[in-house]
Amino acid sequence: MTVSEANKDIVRRYQEIYNRNQLEDLHEVLDPNWTTNGWPEVMPQTFEAAKELYQMLLASWPDLEYLTLDLIAEGDKVVQHWKARGTFKGEIFGLQPTGEVTEADGISIFRIAGGKIVEHVAFADDLGFWTQLGVEFPEFMSAVQHKSS
Repeated sequence: MTVSEANKDIVRRYQEIYNRNQLEDLHEVLDPNWTTNGWPEVMPQTFEAAKELYQMLLASWPDLEYLTLDLIAEGDKVVQHWKARGTFKGEIFGLQPTGEVTEADGISIFRIAGGKIVEHVAFADDLGFWTQLGVEFPEFMSAVQHKSS
């Protein structure tokens, strides 16, 4: 198996851990010092924070699933084109659930070292996602600055 294929398998496992809500297994694929640009800057980048954030999302979208549309790898980088889909069934940030299925597309770039994800850079269609909920782009989302590291 090539390095690129092995790295794609790490990203596949990462996505599987989230989709199956097996977050206790994040240590298998994430380096303890990994970084991401997809979280509010005030949130620590720890395994426990990752679990809390995902549980908050599942409380609002209990059937949340991330689908991999494309997975491309070269060297230590893996690029994932994904679609998140779920039914909005629980209140979040004061927004009342609609019962509608919502979707968001995005791109994630992972850097792999030593068999683990050490860096995650994500870009998502946040505007399209929140528009599906029937609201203007929430001000609180400005805290999530999708910027490269």
